Amino acid sequence: MNGTDFDSENPNCETCNIRTKSILQNATPETIEKINNGKHFNKHSRGNHIFKSGDLASGFYFIKSGFVRNYRSTGGKEQTFNIRGPGDWIGFRDAMSSDSFFHSCICLEDVETCFITKELTEILMKEDEKFQSEVLRQMAKEWRESESQVVSLGTKQVHSKLAELLITLKDAAGGSDEIEIKMTREVLASIIGTTTETLVRALTDFKNRNIVHVEKHKVTFQDMATLYSLSEMELDKMVKVHS
Repeated sequence: MNGTDFDSENPNCETCNIRTKSILQNATPETIEKINNGKHFNKHSRGNHIFKSGDLASGFYFIKSGFVRNYRSTGGKEQTFNIRGPGDWIGFRDAMSSDSFFHSCICLEDVETCFITKELTEILMKEDEKFQSEVLRQMAKEWRESESQVVSLGTKQVHSKLAELLITLKDAAGGSDEIEIKMTREVLASIIGTTTETLVRALTDFKNRNIVHVEKHKVTFQDMATLYSLSEMELDKMVKVHS
């Protein structure tokens, strides 16, 4: 586990402020107690990896605070495939299906996680049907997101993909009209499958049309109606983000 500082503090799952956003939202008291006693609370500094491709996958991480970027390296280039934040898990698929991680996870800011072992997860899935159902629901959700991303990358134009990414980042930041993007333009370009130069031109166009204002790493949203229209997002996603 790279760049990890272990802390003696161990947050209580029962009183955790993001428990209702996680796989524990419908778990039994017995399951919560076992996770509470068996998890490992970690603090990770910005810019450090939580894990890298090839590292031993002996469990998965639940994000308590902060945002991370999941990516794969191919031919010396990084391909970002999602951003995860509070309430999300990372590394679950690899931990449950393999002995090593197939991708890398790096912190975009200071991050707090709770590490849950593969062995404990397997036991709880057998003992708690509600926990098992929530795990399966979360996996199905991620499969759908991955499918939608593939379709998006293959069919949408750059402006549409950039608009969808900006809305996703806005939602991840709690819906604020001003957000700080803690990623380079190269990383943003890799997320939507384009070149850095093309991304910069699209951002400049958005700025000239007063859709967003961009200054260094800060983005101020000015015209959400146009951004939604450009994104071509599904109606249910638009309603969720807008609400």
